[in-house]
Order: sequence, then C-alpha cells, then structure tokens
Amino acid sequence: MGLAQARYIWVIRHGKSAVGSPGMSDHERPLNHRGEANGAMMRTWYAQQAHTAQWIWCSTAVRAQQTAQFIAAGFNAPVVDAAELYLASAERLLGCLQQTPPDIECVAVVAHNPGLTYLVNSLGDDPVTDNLVTFGSALFRYRGAWVDLSFAAAQLVSLHTPKTIQP
Repeated sequence: MGLAQARYIWVIRHGKSAVGSPGMSDHERPLNHRGEANGAMMRTWYAQQAHTAQWIWCSTAVRAQQTAQFIAAGFNAPVVDAAELYLASAERLLGCLQQTPPDIECVAVVAHNPGLTYLVNSLGDDPVTDNLVTFGSALFRYRGAWVDLSFAAAQLVSLHTPKTIQP
C-alpha cells in the first residue's frame, strides 16, 4: 500500500489594508495602495508556482476579498466565500479546510491574523513565524483526505512574503 496522494495547502494573509474611516466597520476596510501594488506582484508570482490552487476559501471581509481576486487571477481558480473565516481561530480555519471537496489537489485559504499565524505554526511539526505578514504565503504538503487534515499533519514547503519575492 503506497502513500496517499500529495495535496497542497496555501495559507495566505490578506494584503495591507486601509485604516478605515469614521463609521466604517473593520469588515469593510479595503486594501490600501501598498496592498494593491503587492497584489499585482503576487498575482504574477502565483501564476508561476508549480502548485496552483484549484479552490480558494476566503473570508468575506473586503480586504480579504480584494486579496483573493489577485490570487484567483494568478491561480485561475474560483473564490469560495466563507463568512466563518472572518477573524477565525486556527481551529475554525482548519475546519474550513477539512470541507475542501475531495477532488481538489491544491487549496488556498485567505483570511486574517492572529488565526493564520497560529494555523501556519500548527499545520507542520514546528512553529515557523512569529507573524504571518500581510500577503504572506505559506505552502504546505499534506498526504491524506481533506476531512482528515489535522494539526501537525502537513510539512512546510515554502514561506514567502512580498519582500522575499520582489525582483
């Protein structure tokens, strides 16, 4: 009996967001100029990756939705809105990933800190970052069914930020 097929998970924090204005909720805050500029650069970078997401789970917050559009364009993948990802804990993020359709080989999740940093530090064997920065992208390899995904079950493949990929 061989090993289960390798699957891949992109954990991506939304881009840099605007401070907001009076009367604007946190959920409504859009990307700022730097978030937009990083988005354009990251879109090109995602398109060049060997493991491209086929499904993108995304928080319903405006900044996450805008970020996901850059990612979707790079990966040529659909964005699936998940209201439960807004400011979600690592456990809730994991629960969402477990709902990925079984035929998907590579999935991405776009959401918020601190939950994403905890998720990145919990999916593998060892903590890898004190803070997943805006547009930070961690790629993990996992062998098994999505419904069985658990903490410490994946291996970190790479961790990148806009600063590490700038030409």
